[in-house]
Amino acid sequence: MRIENETKKNQGVPTKSSDFMGHIPISEIFYSIQGEGKYAGHPSVFVRVGGCNLKCPGFGEKGCDSYYAVDKSYKSEWKLMNVEEIKSEVSKYLNKNTHLVITGGEPTLFYKQLYPLVEWFKGQITIETNTTVDINFEKYPAYKKAAFAMSVKLSNSGEEYTKRVKKGIIASYVKNAPKSFFKFVIDRDLNDEIKEITGETNAAVYCMPLGADREELEKNAPFVFGFCLKHGYCYSDRIHIRLFGKKKGV
Repeated sequence: MRIENETKKNQGVPTKSSDFMGHIPISEIFYSIQGEGKYAGHPSVFVRVGGCNLKCPGFGEKGCDSYYAVDKSYKSEWKLMNVEEIKSEVSKYLNKNTHLVITGGEPTLFYKQLYPLVEWFKGQITIETNTTVDINFEKYPAYKKAAFAMSVKLSNSGEEYTKRVKKGIIASYVKNAPKSFFKFVIDRDLNDEIKEITGETNAAVYCMPLGADREELEKNAPFVFGFCLKHGYCYSDRIHIRLFGKKKGV
């Protein structure tokens, strides 16, 4: 279930996490199958947060396959929700096998506001992140049970290294949330970069083919498959793009 546009209500959506006063900008909430990474194939409720601290111009004109949750020109389509409202939506889809995926945008920008949701949910939680926001795991210990899908951006993102790679933060995530794993989007041999980012950790590495649509995905998939075999990484397809292309809410 996607949250529909509420343009008039959201014309004043702020742009800084400190300005939200307990509310979180939500792009969409929907029930689907996890399409990538460590928990691919699991029925999941997705909570997609609006807003990001990176632009990733190397990933095309939109910069992100979830551009509608990143580009501030779409903020009129985001709905400000408190945690109780989010819980109510999530509860509609829960069964004993359902995972919760908190994604974006960059959801860790709102990790303090989202904390009661993480405390409340009893099943597996995955938090999709670019791993640039330092979380206080001692003050917010429920995050230790989550699996952070650490999609650290590589040079193909077009972002400056100092903005996209925060080694101290990466180490903190791996230490405090041991279910966490790396997830890289590639279309060429970037192993030197991957090794430089992951070398000091023991977290699993998943590599996925770059592709904002089915055609681009299929073009890059054979290379990534061989790349993973060569270097001993886990291959992850992107089921949602393969089946539905750019469609939202899947």
